[in-house]
Amino acid sequence: MKHISVFGWIAAVVLTALTTMNGNALAQTPDGDTPANEGVCNVLQAPGVSPGLYGLCVAYCEAQDLDTFDKAPPNNKILANYNKRKQTSDPAMPCVKVPCPCWTSDEMASISGDSTAAACNGSTNKLQIIDIAPRSHFAEANANAGEERCRYIDLNTAPATLRNFGITPDQAQSCLADVQNACASTGL
Repeated sequence: MKHISVFGWIAAVVLTALTTMNGNALAQTPDGDTPANEGVCNVLQAPGVSPGLYGLCVAYCEAQDLDTFDKAPPNNKILANYNKRKQTSDPAMPCVKVPCPCWTSDEMASISGDSTAAACNGSTNKLQIIDIAPRSHFAEANANAGEERCRYIDLNTAPATLRNFGITPDQAQSCLADVQNACASTGL
């Protein structure tokens, strides 16, 4: 009988230790925050967003920490399911950065990197950053619904660089974020 009670006591101590451990010790993600605390998917809890997208986002972005680390996702089936369920009015997967096709990061940095940009003009969904030294150089993103376009002009290169074309809504949001970040970095 004593062996059973000793075994029972040991099992109880182990079980108690496991159940009282900090949740982070049991469910670690690469950045140490549990998925429910990160919030990159919160935009999908808004009214009108298709049901199920929030859960797929948590599984894809937050559980794998794709919102904070530059790494390829190990399972694209979750993203495929998200895109299959997503309606045209729903946002793209929040942690997937769609590149802006109008400029490279180096080109954007050449406008704002030396803090000589002369102006940032626009509104909430249409914004441009302009540098006029020594010659005109600017980037513009328009994310207004039905008007998604981007423009990049650099008259300092030979031949001059001119890009102006329609883009997808997701690309427009990415381009707009690039211009917003460039304006913020120059204090304009």
